[in-house]
Formats: sequence, C-alpha cells, structure tokens
Amino acid sequence: MNLKNNSLSLTLTYLLSMSLPSIFLAFFKNNNIYYSAITLCGLLGMLCMLFFNNKKYPFNNQVSSPNKTTARGAIGWGLVGTFAALLLQRLSFLVETNLFDQSLESQNTAATLNVLIHYPYYIIFVILAAPIMEELVFRKVLYGNLSTLIGPIGAALTSSTLFSIAHQDGHFITYAVMGLTFCYIYTKTGRLRASMLSHVLMNTVIVVSSLL
Repeated sequence: MNLKNNSLSLTLTYLLSMSLPSIFLAFFKNNNIYYSAITLCGLLGMLCMLFFNNKKYPFNNQVSSPNKTTARGAIGWGLVGTFAALLLQRLSFLVETNLFDQSLESQNTAATLNVLIHYPYYIIFVILAAPIMEELVFRKVLYGNLSTLIGPIGAALTSSTLFSIAHQDGHFITYAVMGLTFCYIYTKTGRLRASMLSHVLMNTVIVVSSLL
C-alpha cells in the first residue's frame, strides 16, 4: 500500500505541477504570468512531493538504504555525480554529433537561457524545483519503486528513457545517459538526496556557465 501511495502521490503531484501553468497561459496569454506560474507551481509541487515522500507516504524501496552511506559520503558522491554527468553529457553530445549529425547545442538549454534573460526568477525553477521533482519521479518512483516490480536494470532503462523523452530535446542519448548516471548515484549511496544534489549542481553549472 505504501508503494502505491508513494508512487501515485509523487507522480500525480508532478504532473499537476507541470500542467497547471499551461492552463494559466490559456486564460491570460501573458508570458510573465506563465513563467511566474511555472516557478510558483514548481516550488509548491516540490514541497508537496518532499512532504509526501518523507512524511505522508514514506517508502523505502530496494534501492533506498539510508544506512548504506553516511551523509558526508552522500555529499561526496553527489559531487562526483555532478562531474560525471557533465563529462558524460559532453561525450554523449560528441557521439550524437558524429553519428547523427546533431548540433552540439541543446535546444532545451538554449530555450531555457532565453527565458532566463527575460524572466530571471525562472532560475529558481530550473536549478532547484525541476531537478528535485524529477529525481522524486524518475529516480524514486520510476527507478527505485519500479525496481521492486521489474528489477533494477529494466527500471533504470525505463526511467532514463522516460526522463529523456520528458525533456523534449533532440539529444535523446545524452539525456538517457544522464538519467542512468543519476540512477547509479542513487544506487551507490542508497540516498535520493545524493542524486538530487548531483542534478541540482549540474543544472546550476550549466546555467551559470552559459550566462557568463
């Protein structure tokens, strides 16, 4: 029962948080309201998901094991995961460029940077709310919880594939590889906070370095 409640509460809250801003846009036709709604819904969604996962419907799947790594160790692995994700992202870009003649530039990143130039507050969503919500859905639910049903390898592939599709970017392999990297960090530490840290820091590095 806890598995079902944990999975449903996290997934539905995530979907609701990502869908509501589009409803605002349909009514108000105003980009400032739209991106404000995304940021606000993202923050509220993140807080609700953390509450559901940690307080209301806690569930330790076969990947979650808080005693596997100390808090300090989790931070260390979170930092390692950041550098690994950035390195693998660059290598994946090169593979896609050579094999599929794709651009080295991510359309998703370019669009995000364009929004940040006009609406700086949107950075809160990009580097905090979005990565934390994504870790709770794609790593906790679609990897950790799903591992109970289809095994860790199948769950990792499913989670990373859906993670890539959700970003709606042409670099399918790159996002899938990043998803697998975060799955590994979660597995290695037994702590979702480690993969959250990796994801948050990776987004921060990409955004800040691109804006400078």
